[in-house]
Amino acid sequence: MTDLYMFDDADLQDKVKELKKELKQIKDDKFRGELDLEKQIDTLKTQLDLKDLEIEMIRKKYGKK
Repeated sequence: MTDLYMFDDADLQDKVKELKKELKQIKDDKFRGELDLEKQIDTLKTQLDLKDLEIEMIRKKYGKK
């Protein structure tokens, strides 16, 4: 191999390492985003349950079923 090819191989290896780091970062960001989304869904479900309870209490208060 000539120095030119070795230099190109080294550049390619560096680029592969860089791309692997970027991919790992994207996967980590995706995972964090999914966790945030799950937390938001849980929060919305809780809010919905509270509203349902509030509606039921109002119905009982005014005698409507």
